[in-house]
Amino acid sequence: MEKKHIIVVEDDALQREVISEYLSRSGFDVSQAPDGAAFRELVRQRAVDLAIVDLQLPDADGFDLIRLLRDTQRCGIIVLTANDDPTDRVVGLEVGADDFVVKPHPPRELLARVRSVLRRIPDTETIATPRLAAEPPIMDFGGWTLDVMVRGLRGPAAEQIDLTVSEFALLKELLAHPGEVMERDQLMRNVFHRPWSYEDRSLDVLVARLRRKLEPAAGSMRIGSVRGTGYVLSGSTLQ
Repeated sequence: MEKKHIIVVEDDALQREVISEYLSRSGFDVSQAPDGAAFRELVRQRAVDLAIVDLQLPDADGFDLIRLLRDTQRCGIIVLTANDDPTDRVVGLEVGADDFVVKPHPPRELLARVRSVLRRIPDTETIATPRLAAEPPIMDFGGWTLDVMVRGLRGPAAEQIDLTVSEFALLKELLAHPGEVMERDQLMRNVFHRPWSYEDRSLDVLVARLRRKLEPAAGSMRIGSVRGTGYVLSGSTLQ
């Protein structure tokens, strides 16, 4: 099986080398970029499975690099930052990041986050040779179709809707429990693989982002908020 390609975008040479070496020893194909220019060149040359992006780079805004990835690649994105500011987390999720890691961090924690995000990305080998699974490969709801194998969403007018890794994971989780109120902690653990806390707005931002993508043709289908509990997908029929 071909190794997953990860780009580490970090201007601190020591940090970049430590992360890259650890991920390489864990079985990944790792490319390094010390700045935005090197990152853009790498993205032009090769497909990316996952990018680890430092927000504070000497020649680029990390948020702009995330936007570039979302426009050109279908990959996972983990933000690396020394600033545990909730605003950065919210903005990062708004522009398409899948997870956040605050520096300093144990390499094993970053590796766990990397594997968690990659697990949500369909593998080409899996697509070519479908396996028996508990979940249906195609999920139909309210005129929409979610193809689990290729992480594709098609709207009622057959339009293709691009989903990030986390948006796909959240929608799939809600579709697996139509009409059922899903608690925030359960969704956080299943989508982000960490427990929910009052200070963490990651899930709320992700729900808002998914709602905006579904809204233009949502019809009666909606993601409703249940105060003090979580979210529910209603007005849809899962076939």
